[in-house]
Amino acid sequence: MKKRKVLAILLTAVLSLQLVACGSSGSDTAKASDSAKAEDANTEEAGSSEGGSSNHIVIGCNISVSGVNDYLDEDDNLTGATVELMRAIDDKLEDYEFEYVPTSFDDVFVGIEAGTYQGGEANCFLTKERIEKYAIPSENIGASYIGLLVKKELGDLTSFEDVANRQKSEGLTFYSMQAGNGLTYPVEVYNEEHPDNQIEFEYTSENTNSEVNNWIINGRYDVGLALYSNWLTNYVAEDGAYHDAVDDLVWIPIQIVGVYNLFNKDKVDQKFLDAYDAALKELKEEGKAQEISKQFYGYDPFEEDIKDLTDK
Repeated sequence: MKKRKVLAILLTAVLSLQLVACGSSGSDTAKASDSAKAEDANTEEAGSSEGGSSNHIVIGCNISVSGVNDYLDEDDNLTGATVELMRAIDDKLEDYEFEYVPTSFDDVFVGIEAGTYQGGEANCFLTKERIEKYAIPSENIGASYIGLLVKKELGDLTSFEDVANRQKSEGLTFYSMQAGNGLTYPVEVYNEEHPDNQIEFEYTSENTNSEVNNWIINGRYDVGLALYSNWLTNYVAEDGAYHDAVDDLVWIPIQIVGVYNLFNKDKVDQKFLDAYDAALKELKEEGKAQEISKQFYGYDPFEEDIKDLTDK
């Protein structure tokens, strides 16, 4: 097994809760500190080859999400579903060595764009902007299961189209969403494809992925979006933050969206992306990717049928 190095970074700002679907938080101080430290490590240890590509791949790992994607355990060791799957990929790539940097969500992107990190783990949905800006593998590192979060009396909603129709007929309100947020994108796509039956909502500059829970519980809005992991962690779990409301609300599965790691286009080449994809695909075929994910999530994020997942 190859030697792995984890660069521990002391975050200088209190990290805000976010969903896995690429929300935003962090301070400018934290970003600068994290990127500077990783830059030092990158300069000292990274090898080089033609085109700026290196066999030493520094990965920024977002630990500011409340969940089990990437986090520091009680001994301050980096672990989680995403980083452990990346370690399994690393084990298969004899020509590359990964180094993992636990950091904030914002710094993952700052670091990738600055070239401090060759790649980043933030479990991101694909958007037009990200496809243009980053080198993105073909194989998804996982998936997010998007659903409607509503009071039980609205439990007969089954789709975005239903929401749009009942906004017109009943005046249902849809929660405010942050422009550029991963959860916002599927609604924008729906609206583009259904110009005559759009979901009406307001944009906000703030990440509302956490606020949506209280908003639906308190009746500020009728309809919100939430990930399956949010529903399991915050509602179904007996120690969940909103477990007391689990009998009043319902999570309705809508669609599966693949999530991906992102890489700097100038720091990795197609040879690396092809090797990464081949290794990850092999792990899925072997069942190892599912095994790792079930260990942390309790379910298989590579399940192709969301109905099969939520009916289990």
